Amino acid sequence: MNIDQAFETYKAARYLRKTGDDALEARLQAIASNLWSTDRDGNVIATRDPNHRKTLLALYCDALFEQNIRAPMDLQFDEGQLRARSSAGFAPPKLKSPITFGPQCLAKFGKRAHIVPSLKAGRIHVAAASAYNDPSLNAAQMDEELRHHVRTPNERIEMKLYGKYTSDGPEVEIAPQWGELFRYMQVPNFYVWCCGLGYDARLFKEFEADAALIVTDQKVFADRFSSAVEKQKPKGQLEHRGIGYYDPYTTQRNQLVPAFSKNFKYLYQNEYRFVWWMPESEVLDPFIVELGSLEDIATIVELA
Repeated sequence: MNIDQAFETYKAARYLRKTGDDALEARLQAIASNLWSTDRDGNVIATRDPNHRKTLLALYCDALFEQNIRAPMDLQFDEGQLRARSSAGFAPPKLKSPITFGPQCLAKFGKRAHIVPSLKAGRIHVAAASAYNDPSLNAAQMDEELRHHVRTPNERIEMKLYGKYTSDGPEVEIAPQWGELFRYMQVPNFYVWCCGLGYDARLFKEFEADAALIVTDQKVFADRFSSAVEKQKPKGQLEHRGIGYYDPYTTQRNQLVPAFSKNFKYLYQNEYRFVWWMPESEVLDPFIVELGSLEDIATIVELA
């Protein structure tokens, strides 16, 4: 990367100029937390997707450029050291048995009390997307699934404000304090079941899990899951695929996809989603389906 050229490109847009110092630092930490993953044995490695790595590093540099504009600083950084600092609290988990499955799988992390019945009886809990705004959930789970936004700080709504600076003073035009313009995508509630597209030992800690259901035949699982839900929710319209992750500062509102867009701070989860769209009048209470034993197409990974 040509740093000088990248710096000039950023200054021409300067899309982070209205971001507060604390929010800018939080953005740097969020980007850094997505620059690492784990290998088969749970050791820290660079993020698996080279395209994601390239995008994240560019965003990281932009945030540094903004900090440099506010207070000149050394723009150099070492990616390896950055990855080491971000993953400093992680240690490879100790497993009951070695990994025997391949990289192509679905992985659902959770508590043994829920994961074991999922394998033995195909017992799966499905909830409404609105349930994931519950503050009792851990940070990896909690998200505002029904409302997403992008920020367009280089645009603003033109206005004139009039008021009095003192109660007995004359009414005058008051200069507005310009900020970021938010564009929201509101999404009707839907049923959702989430898992990871691939196994990443990092997610044991992120989801406060002690077990993971590993589905090795994704097509058969999807067929069984779809059929089981259809019996209970025949009005549901199923979609399932991987999540698209977006940066609220560099994504346009029309690029967001209902139910399949998620803030890039969750990129490390590499999420795959089963979504059922329901009629607007439907009350979306949680429910449980049983697919029957999944032992022919799945296995369990457990912490020792």
